[in-house]
Amino acid sequence: MAREFYYDTGGKKVGPVTGYDLLRLRTEGSVADDTWVRRANSSTWRRLAEVDLSKEEEEEANPSLWRLLTRHVSWRGLLLFFAVVTVLIALFIGLVSVAWPLLFVLLILWMLNRLIKG
Repeated sequence: MAREFYYDTGGKKVGPVTGYDLLRLRTEGSVADDTWVRRANSSTWRRLAEVDLSKEEEEEANPSLWRLLTRHVSWRGLLLFFAVVTVLIALFIGLVSVAWPLLFVLLILWMLNRLIKG
């Protein structure tokens, strides 16, 4: 889904249009680099020359994993997920740190058993 923008034609706000539309309009000469634009979900106006439309459209077409997570999962859900993963890792490390001597003894007994039988 392409990002949507509004642009100012000197008193008249036009939009929403996609970044691809703005690129086409700039190529046709309908808008110039000093035309004021803003994203549809923003109130900040910037000159078109300050907006890298190709990069904006590329980021929208291929979002990062973090952007996908924050777009589709609430902050509360992300925090809960990371808290659960952290606790599970801590439990695993604690279990391994306590149980490694027993696992080592079992490994030695298994190897001795294989040597005796083999």
